[in-house]
Amino acid sequence: MAFSVLSQASALNPGADLWIVTDIDRSRWTAKLDWYLNFQLCKASRHKSAHLQPFVSAVLQETELGIPDVRLKPNAPLMISSENLLPNKWVVVIPWNEDMDQWAKAISNIWVNLKEPSLRVFLPPGQSAGRLQQEWQNKPSTQEITVVLD
Repeated sequence: MAFSVLSQASALNPGADLWIVTDIDRSRWTAKLDWYLNFQLCKASRHKSAHLQPFVSAVLQETELGIPDVRLKPNAPLMISSENLLPNKWVVVIPWNEDMDQWAKAISNIWVNLKEPSLRVFLPPGQSAGRLQQEWQNKPSTQEITVVLD
């Protein structure tokens, strides 16, 4: 699997369908992309899931329908369709937990589940492309992955 590091000047150019970024408060690239995405990332980071009113919960329990759990996990990835806003198809935000191995595995899982589209990864501050490449060296794909350093 080939890795290429893009310059900051060409980071937002076409060439990959899936762009991976980290939290908006940790990366200036994510903040810049948020502007192009009409602040969807910022809005999503402030979103609070709605709670059922006690009366509705009581009715659901009495009727044995069950109470649906629609809350989001705090560190769940966020995918945004960006075809009309950026030169790609999707932007996925994967929260950074200071562990490159876990972050790379999360990228790999999303990438595989999307049927291995072309990929661009905007690395968190202070991380190198070499650390990401170590995680990906066992992947059978021959596709090139572009990396943007923060």
